[in-house]
Amino acid sequence: MKLTMKNLLATLAWLGAALVPLVPMAPMAAHAQPVPQQNVLLAVDTGRNRVMTLDAQTGAVLNPNFIVDIGAGSPFDFQTPRAAIQVGQEVWVSDQSPNVNAIYRFDLSGGFVGRIGGNVAGGGLSNVRGLRFIDGVVYAVNAGTDNGAPGASVVRIDTAGNILGSFSTVAGGGTIGNSPWDVVSYNGQLLVSDGTSRALQLYNTDGTHAGAFTAAFNNIPQQMFVRANGHVLSAANGSQPLGSFGLYEFNTSGGLVSSWAGTPGLGVRGVAELGNGLYLISESGGANPARGLGTIDPAGAANNSNFTLVLGSVNGGWLSAAVLPVPEPGTWALMACGLAVVVGLARRRQAGGVAVRSA
Repeated sequence: MKLTMKNLLATLAWLGAALVPLVPMAPMAAHAQPVPQQNVLLAVDTGRNRVMTLDAQTGAVLNPNFIVDIGAGSPFDFQTPRAAIQVGQEVWVSDQSPNVNAIYRFDLSGGFVGRIGGNVAGGGLSNVRGLRFIDGVVYAVNAGTDNGAPGASVVRIDTAGNILGSFSTVAGGGTIGNSPWDVVSYNGQLLVSDGTSRALQLYNTDGTHAGAFTAAFNNIPQQMFVRANGHVLSAANGSQPLGSFGLYEFNTSGGLVSSWAGTPGLGVRGVAELGNGLYLISESGGANPARGLGTIDPAGAANNSNFTLVLGSVNGGWLSAAVLPVPEPGTWALMACGLAVVVGLARRRQAGGVAVRSA
């Protein structure tokens, strides 16, 4: 058989399915033992079409290929994955690409389960961005109108994947909410990061606009993170002056506490607070080995020198907490075996001009 990239990828996929059941396991006990679990962060890498897992305490990479699109033979097609969240016993991943317009569902081991939406009549989703699981319902930020989607809105979805409804984020005669990016629960309301007003906007749970939470900060706010003290961290990205790229922290009244801005030529898309107190950010670093995933010390300098690299050459997306089973020791080698192939495939796909959306 002629060895081609397609054959190689198909073989890797087959090996993954065939070998995992063969990993040595402990003998069955008289009573089932609890499955060990670990707190992780799900980190989306749009550039390599994958979801990684990170240590929730330090940000160190645990599994660089927790969920990865292997190309030929893959049951799903990542083109611009944006956010990954845990939904009960599943992980849901939004894909913003106009060629996808869907949310993919996976089990807690990264196995594909199904798809919500897509480019089909009545799919109901278009330009899907942030995701949140709030009080048993998934809130998906939607910005397009393809497939019967509602435009700039927050779409509610139940855990079975059924779309329950939506509310429009547009307010102020169109000066607010035309480009929503993320949504979080905040003091009984919903906080939405908005690229139109370049501010964080508050909405009541019925979808009515309740006013601006922050003043405009001169760029496109993307993922948000609510700290235990009620402060809100917001990533900033876009096409405005380079000095406003970075990370912003606001107090419970929406006042600016601090900012870490001025990252030359790069934008910050994702943010989370680590267990060690540092702030983890994901940048649209692309192929730059010096930028990507990194930490900011909130007690350090309020400038772009306050950055410690965790993993370079990452085109980052959202960062979200999850609790996942600890893999059997014998599976780690299997997880890593396709990394070089994945990297090469990502480069080929980028060279082929796959359609993506970005700020």
